[in-house]
Amino acid sequence: QKSPPNKRSNKQSNDLKFQKRLERLRLQDEERSYSNLTTNLKTAASLKDDNITVKSMTYAASVGLNMIVAPISFGVFMYFFAGSIFNRLFGMEGPASGDIDIKRVIAGVVSGVFMLFVEMILFVIRSHELDASVRKKSKRKENRANPFGYTQKSMERVYVRDD
Repeated sequence: QKSPPNKRSNKQSNDLKFQKRLERLRLQDEERSYSNLTTNLKTAASLKDDNITVKSMTYAASVGLNMIVAPISFGVFMYFFAGSIFNRLFGMEGPASGDIDIKRVIAGVVSGVFMLFVEMILFVIRSHELDASVRKKSKRKENRANPFGYTQKSMERVYVRDD
């Protein structure tokens, strides 16, 4: 016996749906396994975050090094030139050779401390300007984060169609 034509076409359509579903599930499985393989690879967003971290660490290191080196170097500079400055301005004679001139030491220390204060003031001004620019940037609509920490700009997806 032959089955009626509508049962045969119904069976063929079910079989076709089943094949399409199998293909879709196979593709999803391949995508899942590919995602598992590539989870440890760096994405463009993570590289951008790494670059920002490196830049901020470099900035912090350079500011810290500058706050150490500038007062020391200016103090040493003033130590060596304070003797000639005192001699010209006040007509004072320095100590005998081999002795430590306390005026030069005091001038070096005082000028080093002065330079430290100057560096601290410049650091405060720079950090205030940086905070102001970050605040201004965060007020822009595309940089505003939602409660989960994502910005509208970072959530944008680019879809490429291969035709």
